[in-house]
Amino acid sequence: MTKLLLFITLSLTASANCIPATGSRIQASDLAQADPQFKSLPSTLIAGFNAEPGATRIFTAAELQRLAKANGVQIQNPTDLCFEIPLQHLSAEDVTTAMQRVLPHEATLKILQIQSATVPAGKPEFPLNTLEPDGTWRGYIKYAETKKAPVWARVSVTANYTVVTATTELPADTAIPAASLRLDQKTGPLQHEQAAATIAEVAGRAPKRAIKAGTQIPVSLLTEAPAVHRGDSIRVEVRSGPARVHFEAVAETSASLGSFVELRNPANGKTFKGRLESPSMATIDLGSLAK
Repeated sequence: MTKLLLFITLSLTASANCIPATGSRIQASDLAQADPQFKSLPSTLIAGFNAEPGATRIFTAAELQRLAKANGVQIQNPTDLCFEIPLQHLSAEDVTTAMQRVLPHEATLKILQIQSATVPAGKPEFPLNTLEPDGTWRGYIKYAETKKAPVWARVSVTANYTVVTATTELPADTAIPAASLRLDQKTGPLQHEQAAATIAEVAGRAPKRAIKAGTQIPVSLLTEAPAVHRGDSIRVEVRSGPARVHFEAVAETSASLGSFVELRNPANGKTFKGRLESPSMATIDLGSLAK
């Protein structure tokens, strides 16, 4: 028990006199902060690894003497040196600043609770995609060049925003007419899935799946509307050098301009692929197929 108390006492004393070092490695420049004799060493010389946050890294006098001698430097009467990564408590100001940096300007933020445990000194970062529906927002603090310490806070975030809403059911893979859309003003929790905010973002594009009437339209659900659909009649032009052959085919799949569409020759029932050049014509280049 006596030895344990002595160890704790020495550890606390060492920590109280420790030198802050923010890097993952202790360099000669760090040693020189405590003892000017080490200024003769190259400033970027690595003396050893730093401790993890909350612990200390102690260089004994004998260890420092060996380091100096190995690098051709004479030092007199060195003493033990202690280093640690500086710690801090998160401040409401730093947390608010970090969150407002990624929130839409129209959002209203209220901090409800901040992590009380100490963390490495530094500026917190809160990515928007880590804000959970229950108001828990998880972030991190960068320290020691590449490491991250997790941090969290509980918040209330509300926003006024405009969304595009479908007024009728919108079938998949079909161009959306502007007449089937309206703009709605919403107030509530921040939306994780970005909804379209203007009619221009939606009209003429196609949903990847059907959208029910009264549903706001996510941007991620939209794609370019196909130029042709299954069952459309397509004129096919077969090219071989200067020669051209034309015939009519039927689209077996939907496709956009510039992409390949699967076609069926109604005369013999065979299917093939052609590049869609316009909503009514596809081409097959026999020369490029032979390469």
